[in-house]
Amino acid sequence: MDALNVDLLLKILVAHFLSDFIFQPNKWATEKDKHGFKSWHLYVHLIITASTLFICLWDFKLWYLVLIISLFHFIIDLIKSSIKRTNIWIFVTDQLFHLLIIIAVWLVYTNQSEKFFDLLNSHINNPKFWWLLLAYTLLTIPSSVLIGKMTNKWSNELSGSNKTKGLENAGKWIGIIERVLIFTFIIVNQLSVIGFLIAAKSVFRFGDLKDSTDQKKTEYIIIGTFISFLLAIIMGLIIQYIIK
Repeated sequence: MDALNVDLLLKILVAHFLSDFIFQPNKWATEKDKHGFKSWHLYVHLIITASTLFICLWDFKLWYLVLIISLFHFIIDLIKSSIKRTNIWIFVTDQLFHLLIIIAVWLVYTNQSEKFFDLLNSHINNPKFWWLLLAYTLLTIPSSVLIGKMTNKWSNELSGSNKTKGLENAGKWIGIIERVLIFTFIIVNQLSVIGFLIAAKSVFRFGDLKDSTDQKKTEYIIIGTFISFLLAIIMGLIIQYIIK
């Protein structure tokens, strides 16, 4: 199957991220969300979006692509500002719609829709894709639940102690990120990087415990960390063997 021609797509994506993040101060984004269509920042952002896209494409014959993408960008931003609140899910949804519009315009203009969906279908029907998706899924919340069950007895012992309370769910997300990283390094055969990750984790996670007299807390953190590492390593070796 011939590879997709992504030259145009790359230029449009560069223009999008430049205009939406580099050339848009946080204050502008906040004002847009607060005042919606009444905010002049919204219209200045529209001009910057169109100008950046035109400069990146640098082809006046593609003016209608600039117009279409900029218009949809404006509509999406206007809808987002009408929600009157923001969080990670609204942000992700906003960017997802921007990217979907960009991809749709690119596919229609380059007449690669059939090739794109054939390529997408081939990946979706590939067992390797589903093995990897299963592994990444298991290494997130399911692994966190398993580790929580395995260390529940020790967690209860610490519940009455005067230990400093950390950020809410920070430990869970640290564990998820480290397992995903370790698994990924194994799949791409970069085992040496895992040692660096473990060393870095030791410095940041256990540095505040070196002078601690709370032995239970120290042992609890070490056990949870090693279980997390072990799950990621075992999963990585199993999946690597299966998809090899």
